[in-house]
Amino acid sequence: MKSSGSPCPLDQLSIISFKHCPYLRTYLTELIHDIWLSGTVPTEWKRACTILIHKKGNNNDPSNFRPITLESIPLKVFTSCLRNAVYSFVASNNFVEHNIQKGFTPNLSGTLEHTAQMADIINKARIRQRSVVITLLDLKNAFGEIHHNLIQSVLDYHHIPDHIKFVIKSLYTDFQTLIITSEFRTPFMTVGRGVLQGDCLSPLLFNMCFNTFIQHIKAEKYRLFGFSFKLLNPIHWFQFADDAAVITGQESENQHLLNRFSIWCQWSDMIIRVDKCSTFGIKKAITKSVQYLPKLLISNQLIPKITIGESFQYLGRYFDFHMSNDNHKTELTTLLNELMSDIDSKPLHPKNKLLLYSRYVLSKLAWHFTVATLSKTWVTENIDSIANKYIRRWLEVPISGTLSTVFLTNNKFGLSIYPPSVKFIQCQTVLRKALKSSPNESTNDLWRATSNHTNTQYDAYNSTKEVLKDFRSGHENKLLNQLTSQGSFFCSVTKFALPQLSKVWCVAQSKLPKNIYNFTIRYINNSLPTRKNLNRWAISSNSDCSFCLSPETLLHIVAGCQFYLDRFTGRHNSVLNFLAHQLQTVDGSTLYADLNGFKSPSILTGDTYRPDLLLSCSNGSLYVVELTTGYETNLKNNVKRKKDKYRELLRQLGKNFNQVKFINLSISSLGIFAEECYTFLDMLDSIGLDKNHQMYCVRKMMTIAIRTTYYLFCCRNKEWENPDLLTI
Repeated sequence: MKSSGSPCPLDQLSIISFKHCPYLRTYLTELIHDIWLSGTVPTEWKRACTILIHKKGNNNDPSNFRPITLESIPLKVFTSCLRNAVYSFVASNNFVEHNIQKGFTPNLSGTLEHTAQMADIINKARIRQRSVVITLLDLKNAFGEIHHNLIQSVLDYHHIPDHIKFVIKSLYTDFQTLIITSEFRTPFMTVGRGVLQGDCLSPLLFNMCFNTFIQHIKAEKYRLFGFSFKLLNPIHWFQFADDAAVITGQESENQHLLNRFSIWCQWSDMIIRVDKCSTFGIKKAITKSVQYLPKLLISNQLIPKITIGESFQYLGRYFDFHMSNDNHKTELTTLLNELMSDIDSKPLHPKNKLLLYSRYVLSKLAWHFTVATLSKTWVTENIDSIANKYIRRWLEVPISGTLSTVFLTNNKFGLSIYPPSVKFIQCQTVLRKALKSSPNESTNDLWRATSNHTNTQYDAYNSTKEVLKDFRSGHENKLLNQLTSQGSFFCSVTKFALPQLSKVWCVAQSKLPKNIYNFTIRYINNSLPTRKNLNRWAISSNSDCSFCLSPETLLHIVAGCQFYLDRFTGRHNSVLNFLAHQLQTVDGSTLYADLNGFKSPSILTGDTYRPDLLLSCSNGSLYVVELTTGYETNLKNNVKRKKDKYRELLRQLGKNFNQVKFINLSISSLGIFAEECYTFLDMLDSIGLDKNHQMYCVRKMMTIAIRTTYYLFCCRNKEWENPDLLTI
């Protein structure tokens, strides 16, 4: 059972309690065993709460709400056991039909199969100039209209053992529920009719009731009424739970099946809502296919017709004569604009807006992406453009800044999001896999028939993870080989950054305020308003630094300008000061730091060398720490330069200490640790700092580096305060 399942408000017991407590599971097993032997469901389990979920239409009309019953977890577990046993029995004895009824069937994507087959039928009828008549049927409160006596008759029809019949009869005898809303609750009332939506056994019971009709029309004389191409595998009826569609080649055949359905509804006491039914027809007129208006009756009432040029909806997919998918396209663009503008209006941090986008917005688009026949090009041009517009606005990334860095994973300094077009490919991959792996041969035939050049790109993937991996590897290659300026950061950090600390950097980045958070994004893709970039964007004619007249690139501003050495030193000392205060608390050691308020390293090294920090331990070992905070492309050069500089000092210190270790602590301007910094982590381990304290120190040093670089950039570039630059 899913951990997200809602508990019953009467006892408020969650399934999580049973998942994590073996004693409760053992006790529940004993209870179920005793109930099974007695054949009687306890009265305490037959009390539930019902909530009302609005479907559509007037919310003052109770019939426009779907009642969902929240049962106690023990009863859900028990009815799940019953469901599994009953389904296994009817499936193994071929008492159920999977080619027609595909609702609530394990390992079967019924909605995808039905919608794909119906689309194929309409396309074939139009292109091959064949006649087809489709009638959609609707039952009034289908789940709530089933008589309990009918359930017992249906169980007999499927040869269910008597003991299980008695247990199910006990379950539906004097079952009580109350309706709760945010404003009131009703008294308990006895459920005298219908199966309970929300109960684990109910979908199977409903399908078994409907299966009595499915088995009737399964006969060869009725199957011949169905639409077929080249007289192979005629399809005459689609059923998904209570959603039915009658498909025939002629009106008379469709009418005959409707008459049989009307008779069955009279026998089962089900009510047909004729006003909710509809019919759609295609026929050949001279030399082409046209849509026409069939005249069909059910329960002596004329079924409403689909207007010429209009579409109808079945299982969430729109169908029309031309299969244009215009309704899906309109809904997609409208829905995405509404959702993104709603998120945009909220006073949220950009990371939270992106979280809503990736976890909520994309899921709302998934159904349209799965069932509609859209092109990848259309999705990229129309849907991606809307999403990217808002993502750029939230992150303040100008049009000149690539989003490739944003689409990378967290461990590669991205934000682990992706555009809607990737979601579309994933959904199409799921659809194609469902058709290919279906247990129904007719669905497999449809997959083979549609394995053309359009669908080959989706059939190439085995899973949605492969789609995402291929997308991100493409952007990595783009940053490495094509975007030389915007990909310079990525090229450097992927070669020289310490891999195990990349996730820590993402945590540090996520805790930054909005302005500094967005600064890091623009820093990574090199879209900050440096004079070099302003010149490239045709905003400024001068690309040279106003202090030293060198080209003012991002590297020059944060690490290379000779007139800003004091501020670069200030950033360096800010990180060093924090580290010194943390190491000062290590027991049995003496700390020397090249900072005011600490013992000077020259006490041990003399005046020739001034390393940033020395840590002398009681065991006679000495750690020499040299910190550098430079631009990402200089990480390797900084490491080599420091090693060469202090090689002689280490040799001299080795004469006075048992062991001397050199720690080359090289951090980029954006707080990313160089690969050689693994020695720094080893030092923290050896002096007794626990893992949590180590990660705290690392994260804090990263944050200090990012913040000081941000303020350094703002102080130097007054143009940064110009809001117009954020929309370039």
